Amino acid sequence: MTKVASPTSATGAAPGLAVGAAVVALSAAGGAIALASGVSGLGSRLEHRLPFGSPVLGGLALALVIAVPFTLVAVWAWQGYPAARERAAQAGALLIAWIVVELAFLRELSFLHPTMALVGAAFVLVGRSARHP
Repeated sequence: MTKVASPTSATGAAPGLAVGAAVVALSAAGGAIALASGVSGLGSRLEHRLPFGSPVLGGLALALVIAVPFTLVAVWAWQGYPAARERAAQAGALLIAWIVVELAFLRELSFLHPTMALVGAAFVLVGRSARHP
């Protein structure tokens, strides 16, 4: 049986995981800024469905719940932090939960919803693979 090469470097860093998490973090940060500043194009109909009808609060929540955890995963994976994969699984689960809650509030489906749910699931799978080689 051949052994598949580990996606980590000799130092324990996981550059692929780091880059993937950084992309999600930057996307979430950009979305948070766009939402809070009003340039997201969400429209008043959907803005009224946000908690307290506040795009600023929605942007802050997106930054805190998605951008911050994925930023931490990116840094930890790059540095070879031993629990980076487990944290990636947790961040992925947060992303899936975020999508479910967002759909409950907005009640409107975008192509980003299933896309980001799949991205979250990928992080969960990558994180779980560390525990079950």
